[in-house]
Amino acid sequence: MINGEIISRIAFKALIMEVSAYPKPGLVDIVNSGSHTDMNYFTFVNSSVAISDYFRDAFNLGLKNYMKDDFDELRELGKACEKKMYAATNGVNTHKGIIFSLGLLVYATGIEYRKNNLSTDSVIDRVKLLAKGVTKELDKNLDTAGGRQYTKYGLKGVREEAEEGFEKARDIGLYSLKKYLKTSSINDAVVNTLMHFMEVLEDSNLIKRGGLLGLIYAKESAKISIELGLMNTDKGRRYIHSLNREFVKRNLSPGGSADYLILTLYLYFLEEL
Repeated sequence: MINGEIISRIAFKALIMEVSAYPKPGLVDIVNSGSHTDMNYFTFVNSSVAISDYFRDAFNLGLKNYMKDDFDELRELGKACEKKMYAATNGVNTHKGIIFSLGLLVYATGIEYRKNNLSTDSVIDRVKLLAKGVTKELDKNLDTAGGRQYTKYGLKGVREEAEEGFEKARDIGLYSLKKYLKTSSINDAVVNTLMHFMEVLEDSNLIKRGGLLGLIYAKESAKISIELGLMNTDKGRRYIHSLNREFVKRNLSPGGSADYLILTLYLYFLEEL
């Protein structure tokens, strides 16, 4: 039997395993803070603890609202969760994006579990239904980071990913993670999966820090790491380690890829249940 406490634990586990994996170019990990001068590993641990109950509540809300096709009440829970996050991190944004994206996945999990139809595919399809039309909100919120990128580059960011049900977590994430776990440690499989996300995502965090040139550099670097064999070869491992130094120099951080890694780990642990 699945309940809110179990869901909260696997969501928390996904958060901790993502931030603990090393090396992750430009990102906070268990060894260094990457391109982030205002946060470190312990900032993320504090944040993860502070927001973990939100995922229990999001799941339970899904159980209650299984007949609804919106996530309006979830938004209110998310706003309260953001306040807890900022209180735990002294005002640093560690998990705002994941409160939205993982919150939606967990909410959808509750709905599908209540409908006795729980699977990775059903959760993704439910998110698509819940988030239908959410990109239209960008036209009303142009004075935000997402709105400015939409105006400048035409990119719809996490809202577009939500409308797609975060299906890349299944199609790229789960596929890669399961493949690498057959021959690699969990740490190396997680890092390898991150590089696959970096190769394909239009990562708004990279664009915010480095513009389109920063995004292109990150994608090309990830592609090279894959060609070198990632963490499964000495050349690939050395190259990924070297990327962290280069990403820090360029002030790049693939936060969108990190978020997708968390979504992937959540779906992986959910499948294990």
